[in-house]
Amino acid sequence: MTYIHPNDNAIREFTENDIYDKSSLQAVCSELLLWFDKNVSYSRLNAPFFPLQRSDLDVLAMRSGTCGDYSNLIVSVLLQLGYEAAYAYVHTDCYGDAQDHICAAARENGEWILIDATQPYRKWYGFRCPHRDYDLLSPEDFEARMKKEEAYWTDVALRYGNELYAGLLYAPWIHEETLRETDDLQEKVFFLLMLDKQKKATLYTYDQRYTKEGGAMPIMGVLTEGTQTYCFSCRKPNGIWDNDQWSREYTEEEIPDEFKTEALSEFKQCISKISIQIMNQILPVLKESACE
Repeated sequence: MTYIHPNDNAIREFTENDIYDKSSLQAVCSELLLWFDKNVSYSRLNAPFFPLQRSDLDVLAMRSGTCGDYSNLIVSVLLQLGYEAAYAYVHTDCYGDAQDHICAAARENGEWILIDATQPYRKWYGFRCPHRDYDLLSPEDFEARMKKEEAYWTDVALRYGNELYAGLLYAPWIHEETLRETDDLQEKVFFLLMLDKQKKATLYTYDQRYTKEGGAMPIMGVLTEGTQTYCFSCRKPNGIWDNDQWSREYTEEEIPDEFKTEALSEFKQCISKISIQIMNQILPVLKESACE
């Protein structure tokens, strides 16, 4: 599968009909980021297994995706409009956190400018995003790199016994749900669905809170085989994904009173709603595959 189709009629029509201001690179990117705000959700619930990497056309059709998928559409549109476009494979983001992340890039006046449609970056730093450590890749190099990734995870999935596992092994980040958003805050629940070598699925959920200055994860939930436990950030982390920040796991009955907050109640309600979708849409397929 080719990730970008800058000369496809669908991309041409999208550029003509949805990008109203084409007067400058910044104007085009502002239009694109606003379109993502209004039309696209961060999710793979509608197609968790394949395609592993969604193309520009997939994003237009599905109205969902993750960071690499978003970048495919942005790069395609920029190329269609005649800009020199590329990808940034981000290792350390603008907050100083280690990430496995992808955004788009465009060259203007000899300078590469990062364009990031993924939240929370889109909210405060969408155009000229100041990520700190990244590799710039041409569309050709990016596709070659990602095809290699896909081939690797497909091979791993076959060793699990079914090619279908490739999608989750390649990209366990499955969905995010916004809890609240103001000018100064964005709070969401981030869902990852992980498979171990015994094909057991574990759903990890994180309460993520971001401001313009940085992010934190006060609560983590772990759901596996019908058992729900919770951890709480109780030590200052070295980065948002620092595992040393967490308390021990508590069952619902064991949670100390100090952690029984309104935020925990909202977090649990969100997990309950989305985990039902995951149970209904994803886990039955995995169980069926395991029995084959």
